[in-house]
Amino acid sequence: MVEPINIFVCHKKLLSRSKGGRKVETENAKASILHAILQSYPKKYNPWIDESEISAGMEWESEIYNRLLISDVLLVAIGPGTSDSEWVRREIALAMALGIAVLPIGFDLTKVEFGKELKGLGIDRIQGHLTQNIKFPTKDALLQEIDSSITMAAENTIGQQRKKLAPITERRNPSLPKAPDNQRAYTKEANLGGGTINLHVASGDLTKTIGIDVFVNSENDYMQMARFFESRTVSSLLRSKGARISGGQYIDAIQQELDSQIGNRTRPVQPGEVFVTSAGVPDSKLAIDNKVRYIFHVASVQAIAAQAKVVPFQQPDQIEDCVRSCLAKLISLNRSNGIVSPLGSEQRIEQERVAQNGSGKVNSILFPLFGSGQGGGSASYAISHMLSGMKRFFQDPDNSAQISDLTNIYFAAFTQPDVAFVTEALDAEF
Repeated sequence: MVEPINIFVCHKKLLSRSKGGRKVETENAKASILHAILQSYPKKYNPWIDESEISAGMEWESEIYNRLLISDVLLVAIGPGTSDSEWVRREIALAMALGIAVLPIGFDLTKVEFGKELKGLGIDRIQGHLTQNIKFPTKDALLQEIDSSITMAAENTIGQQRKKLAPITERRNPSLPKAPDNQRAYTKEANLGGGTINLHVASGDLTKTIGIDVFVNSENDYMQMARFFESRTVSSLLRSKGARISGGQYIDAIQQELDSQIGNRTRPVQPGEVFVTSAGVPDSKLAIDNKVRYIFHVASVQAIAAQAKVVPFQQPDQIEDCVRSCLAKLISLNRSNGIVSPLGSEQRIEQERVAQNGSGKVNSILFPLFGSGQGGGSASYAISHMLSGMKRFFQDPDNSAQISDLTNIYFAAFTQPDVAFVTEALDAEF
């Protein structure tokens, strides 16, 4: 599911022309019509326009700035006299400073007049559209004119903001030294539920591990994995390594299977809820190189659409619930002998083949440190509550009896300080 593009419709409320030596002002109805037309395509666009009567003050300015911060495109509706507006110029300047792409749409102007307005706004180097179709009967024609430009502008915003924000992020959050890649950097035997389970610290890049049956993916509650070209998160790496490019076609196997597992369920899903998919197509890098069999997608991050951000669940009970839910899901997976993918899929056929060979059950799982790293929380806080949730799970005799196949639990620690925190926590608890 592709999210609609957030569009800030920038405009001057009163347009003005000189007639007979005097200035004549008219209400800018076209901007409102443009906003309404975009609103009629809710799957494609999420437009916002300021039509309030609030006087220009702190409350109004704060609302304008907050809306700009979550916008993908600043669409400037340019009519006669728009370049006279100090506020329009200010909104354009702020959008550019934030890396938000600006797209000019002109109306009720000649080509020469449109050029003068663009120059007056300082955006004459940006290619815009001069249209006669800002009216409801011709809204489809308007969409044909501007749709590709809006999409391209939104994509440009992603690139521009990455460049602008990277130096700030690096200055505020200096990178910590990455730990060497070692999936058994430290091992502790733990007596859990009457049996012995090996607890491991998997240091460095988790995508360098081999032979761990289940990867736990800390996902947002809309179950929309990050795209590999947008970020270098675990979610994006798993998504790309589980995909396949065949005949020039990109097969987004894990996200497609995740959508299939959710079906007609409403989103967001419940915090701590877990959905199981394969590790992608049978010949994916995850399956072949890492020998991963399943991904547990746990809702451990809240997506806040209105603010265009995600916030990890960091309360102790939330972290514990995520761990317990994953372990309970492992029981369920082994009950089904590892057969979970949609009927007829390549993944399902492979799972049935493995089950027939007597190797359907899984015995190892790798957890991220919930809420730490890019989530902003500390590794010591995360591992403390994760171990608490794990111990509570095994204290239930019913759980212990059903999870006897599990022999190895891994905790991913990307940086050297995280390795130390997790190692100390394992020593303290066991």
